[in-house]
Amino acid sequence: MKIFTSFCIAVLFCFCSINGKAQSISLKKLQNISEQSTKTATAVVLDSTTLPIVAMKLPFLWPPWDPIPDTPKVTVDMGIVNNGYNVMNHITDPKNGYLGKIGIEKRGSISQAFWYLQKSYGFETRDTLGNNVNAVILGMPKEHDWVLYGPYDDHSLMRNVIIYSLGRDMGYWTPRTKFCEVQFYNWAWTPDYRGVYVMMEKIKRDNNRVNIPKLDLNDNAGDSLTGGYIFAVDKNIWASDSGWKSPKDTGVFFSYKYPKADVITTQQKNYLKQYVDSFETSLKSPGFNNLTTGFRKYSNPTTFMDFFFMQEFSKNIDAYRRSAYLYKNKYSKGGKLNAGPLWDFNSSLYNAKLCTFEQDTGWAYKTVCYLTSNYHIPFWWGRMLQDTNYANELKCRWKQWRATVLDTSHIFRILDSMTNYVKKASVRHFTVFNINTTLKTEVDSLKWWMKKRLKWLDANMPGKCYVIPGVFEKSAFENSLSVYPNPNSGQLNIDFYLSSEKNIKMELFDLYGRILIKNNETQFRTGQNSVQLDLYNYSAGIYFIKVSGEGIAETKKIILQP
Repeated sequence: MKIFTSFCIAVLFCFCSINGKAQSISLKKLQNISEQSTKTATAVVLDSTTLPIVAMKLPFLWPPWDPIPDTPKVTVDMGIVNNGYNVMNHITDPKNGYLGKIGIEKRGSISQAFWYLQKSYGFETRDTLGNNVNAVILGMPKEHDWVLYGPYDDHSLMRNVIIYSLGRDMGYWTPRTKFCEVQFYNWAWTPDYRGVYVMMEKIKRDNNRVNIPKLDLNDNAGDSLTGGYIFAVDKNIWASDSGWKSPKDTGVFFSYKYPKADVITTQQKNYLKQYVDSFETSLKSPGFNNLTTGFRKYSNPTTFMDFFFMQEFSKNIDAYRRSAYLYKNKYSKGGKLNAGPLWDFNSSLYNAKLCTFEQDTGWAYKTVCYLTSNYHIPFWWGRMLQDTNYANELKCRWKQWRATVLDTSHIFRILDSMTNYVKKASVRHFTVFNINTTLKTEVDSLKWWMKKRLKWLDANMPGKCYVIPGVFEKSAFENSLSVYPNPNSGQLNIDFYLSSEKNIKMELFDLYGRILIKNNETQFRTGQNSVQLDLYNYSAGIYFIKVSGEGIAETKKIILQP
C-alpha cells in the first residue's frame, strides 16, 4: 500500500507540473488524495434530506462508470426536488424545482483526475430540441449557464460559499450559491449517490450577474466599443486567440472571458489591450499616484481594495494569479477597470498547506510558490500600496469592513448557519467518499485559523486611518433619518421628519473626511421631507452622508456599488 501511495504522489507531481502547468495542491492533500484513490466509494443511497435533491438520469455512454465527458456537453435528464428551506425532500417527491433536459460536461483541471471521486460540472438548461433555455434554479435568477461544484477537497464544504456570501454583503455581485445533494441514475435506473454539491451561478455578462452592456460584432467604434468586457489574469491555455500577454509584466497572461475568444472582434481586442496597457503604464510611471492622471484614471481603486481584502483574508494560493477576474463598463457608464468578481476559493482559508499558505501570517501577494511559479502575480498590488493616499484609504476601508461585513462574529454566524443546514448531509458525504472527519471538526479548524488571520491583518494592514472630527457624530434626528437604497448604485434618497421648520444642510464625505458634496442650508417644512442626491459620478466605496442644522445632526454610512 505504501509503495502504491508513493507512486500516486509521484504521478500527481508529474501531472501537476507537466508542460509547466503547475497546479495548486498541498503535499498533505496529495498524500490524502492518493491514499483515498486506493479505496472505493462506500455505497450510499439517498432517500430524503433537508437539502434540495438534484437527480440525473444518465444515458448509456462510454465508459459507463464515468459517462459525463470533459467536452463536449452530453444531454441528460435532470430533476430537482426543492420543497423549501430546511424542509424535508424525498427522492420520490415531484420534481418541483426543475424537470427537463440539460447539457452537461466536467469542469476543472486536477478535479477531473481519477483520484477525485467527486467531479464538478458545468451545465446548460435546454429544451427538448437542444436549444438553451433560461430557467430558475433553486430560486436563483433565470439563466441557462450553471455550475455544479463538488467540494471534494474542501472538507468544510463551504469555503467558496462563505467568501461569495461576504462579497455580496459588501455590495458586489458574486455567484449565488445553494447547497444540494446529487444522485445519478444510470440507464438501468441504478442509483449512484454523489454527495453534497454547491449549485452556483457561473460568471457571465447578464443583468442579474455581471451587469455590463452587451457587446455585439458590430460594436467596433465610439462609446459602444468601450464596454463591457470581462477578462481575467489566468492560465494560458496555449491557444493563440485565448488572450494576450502583458507587455509590461512578464509572465502575466490575460484571458478573454466576455466576449469570448472565439467571438471577440479585432477592434475589441485591440481596444481592451490598449486600455489595460494604459493602466499598467500609468502604474509604472513616476506620477502613478496622481489623483487625476495616475492609475485612478483607469481604475476604480475601491474595487481593487476589496478584492485585495478577500484574497488576503482567505490567503488564497491562487490569489491574483489565477481566476483573478476584472470587468470594464462603457465610457458613458464610468468606463474604468473594476477588480472582480470573486471566484475559486476552494484552495484558500487554510486548505492549501504548502509554500506558507497555511500560515495565518504573511501576505499572499508577496508569496512565491514553486507550484504556481508559471502564474505570475501582477505588479499592481504592491505598486498601489506605494501610494500613501491609497494605503490610507485602504486602512480606513479595512476598519469599516471589520466593523461590519468582516466582523469576526458576523462571519462565524454565517458559518454556524451553514453548518446547521448541511451537517446531516455531510455525514452521507463523508461516508460515500471515505473521508475520516466531521463537519464540526472542519468548521472549528476554519474558525480557529480565520480568527488568527484577521488579527494579523488588523495589526499589519498598510496605511493610517485618521478620524475626522464631526464626520461620525450622531444625535437624535427625531429618529426619522432614512437613506436608501443602501447599498446604492447612483441615486440616493434621503427622508426625514421635522416637528417644526428648520434650516438643514447635507454633506457627503469620503473615508478621509473630505467633503465631496456640500449643500447650502435650505429651509424644510414641518412633517416628512425627501431629497435626492445624484452619486453617479463617484467611485464605488464607502461614504458618509451628514444631515444637520439647528442643533441636530446625524451621519449615515452608505455603500456605493460599482
